[in-house]
Amino acid sequence: MTAKLSARYAQHLVCQAGCSGCCHHHLSVFAVEAEAVREAIAGMPIEVRGIIETQAREVIKREADGQPVACPLLVENRCSIYESRPLICRTQGLPLLLEAEDGGQEVDFCPLNFTAPEALDDLDEDSLIPLDDLNLKLAIVNLQHCRENGIADDASGERVRMADILLQSARL
Repeated sequence: MTAKLSARYAQHLVCQAGCSGCCHHHLSVFAVEAEAVREAIAGMPIEVRGIIETQAREVIKREADGQPVACPLLVENRCSIYESRPLICRTQGLPLLLEAEDGGQEVDFCPLNFTAPEALDDLDEDSLIPLDDLNLKLAIVNLQHCRENGIADDASGERVRMADILLQSARL
C-alpha cells in the first residue's frame, strides 16, 4: 500500500534516505511489530547493534530528563531497520486521512511534502491512507499474534518502546 501511494504521489514527496524529520520521537509498537524489530536487530552487524544499544540507553536517559529524543534506530541519519520498520514509520510523509476533532475528516502529511502550488489539488480520496482503518487492521493482526504466542487478550494492546526492544535484544 505505501509503495503504491509513494509512486502515486512521487512528484510531491521529498521523503528519501537521510531525511529523518519524522524520526525525532520515541515510538512504541505492538508485540507483532516488536518481534519484527527484534528479528531485524538480530541480523545486524555487531558494530551497528552496539551503536543502537548505546543510543537506546541515551534515549531513555534523555526522556527521563525531559529532553528531546530521536529514534534510537537512526544511524548516520538513516533507519537501521528500514526494510523492517514499523507501520507508523512506513506511512510517515504520505497523505493520511484522519478523523478530526469535530467528527469530520482531515488530511495530514509531512509539511515538507505537497508544497508546490496546487499540489493539494492532486490529492484524491482513493489515494489516501485511512489511518483509523489501518490501525484497526494492525490491532487485529497483533491480537492474532498475541494469541499465537500465549499473550493474554487483555495484554494485547500493550506497546513496547523502541529503546526497550533494543536493550532486551542486546541481552539475548
